[in-house]
Amino acid sequence: MAGFGSGSGFGSGFGLQRIGAGTLRGRKLLALPEGVPGLRPMGSRVREAVFDRLQTSVLEARVLDLFAGSGALSIEALSRGAAHCMLFELDARVVRHLQAQLGALALASHAEVRRGDALALLAAGRGSAAPFDLVFVDPPFASPHIFSPVFAALCDRGWLAPGAQVVCERERVRGAAPSLVIPAALELEATRIYGQAQVEFLALR
Repeated sequence: MAGFGSGSGFGSGFGLQRIGAGTLRGRKLLALPEGVPGLRPMGSRVREAVFDRLQTSVLEARVLDLFAGSGALSIEALSRGAAHCMLFELDARVVRHLQAQLGALALASHAEVRRGDALALLAAGRGSAAPFDLVFVDPPFASPHIFSPVFAALCDRGWLAPGAQVVCERERVRGAAPSLVIPAALELEATRIYGQAQVEFLALR
C-alpha cells in the first residue's frame, strides 16, 4: 500500500479475528471495510505465539503499532494488560474503522489512532508522548525495504524507552526472508518461523 500505512489486518475472504487472551478473550473484531489494498492478516497462531513469548512484558506497557490495519495486535496487547497503545494507519477508511473498533470494545481511552505514513510520523518525532516499551512493525509483505528506515527512526527520534522491545513480521519467499539490517542500538534476541511468516524479536541495548 502506498505510504505503508496498513499492516496486519483482514479483508474480503478472511474470517473475523478473535482476541486470544486477557480481559477481552473471545471477543470478535469488526470486519474491515472492503477494497482497502495492502491489508493482510497476522494469523491467530502467529499472534498467540508472539504474545506467549512477550509474556508479562506486555503488562503496563506503552505500545506503538506502526502499521495498524485491523488493530488486532494493539487490542490483544490492551486485553493482556498494556497501559496504552498508539496506532499509525494511512488509509482514512481504516482509521475510521479502528476508531469504531476501539469504541466498541470500550478501549478508546487507552488508545490513540494517528493517520499518516508511518515513516513520516516517526520522522516528525513523538512530541509530548512518552517513549514506548513495545513496538509492532508488521507492514504489508510487499514492503520488505521498510524495516531499516523504521529501525533508524525509532532509535534516532527517541521513540523507544529503555529496554524497549520491537517485534517484526516479514515474509519468507522460497524458504528465506531478506537479510535484515539492524542498527547497533538494537539487538536481535530471537527469530521464529511460522510457515510463510518470519518474526523477529529485537530489544534496545
